[in-house]
Amino acid sequence: MNAARTFFTIGGTKYARWLVLGVLVGLGGWLAGLTPDATHAGILSGAKRRYGPTKPGGYYVRLDPSVITMAHSQRPQVTVAVEDATGQPVDDVFVHFSPSEGRMVTGSSRTRGGRVSGAYTAPTGSDSPRTAFVIVTVEDVEVTVFIDIVPAVYGR
Repeated sequence: MNAARTFFTIGGTKYARWLVLGVLVGLGGWLAGLTPDATHAGILSGAKRRYGPTKPGGYYVRLDPSVITMAHSQRPQVTVAVEDATGQPVDDVFVHFSPSEGRMVTGSSRTRGGRVSGAYTAPTGSDSPRTAFVIVTVEDVEVTVFIDIVPAVYGR
């Protein structure tokens, strides 16, 4: 018996090949689970999740970012992209921002180049940690952006 080539034996049977084969099959299945499909971003993909289609226009919506962590004094920006079924930008589509608290400031409520951006402003008077949200609506599709507001830390 060659001890350098055998991981273990049971009753004289060598199991090294089966062990290696089992590990490779398991690793292949794990990697296949990380592969994104055409409409959702997987953890190996740089694309943002696509929501839709909307009715009646048949548009798809993407958000960037979909989750925000901010200090009370910051003004993070949310960008909404509206696309047709082939992924091409769609102009002049109405986008509505509805914050749970504070306000969203936008230059326009209609897409230009397929995009609309807005800056979130937390309400004044409180620096307490909390979670707010903004509901982004395009036709009949609503997508929620969660905003974690944390106290500002100075002197670090």
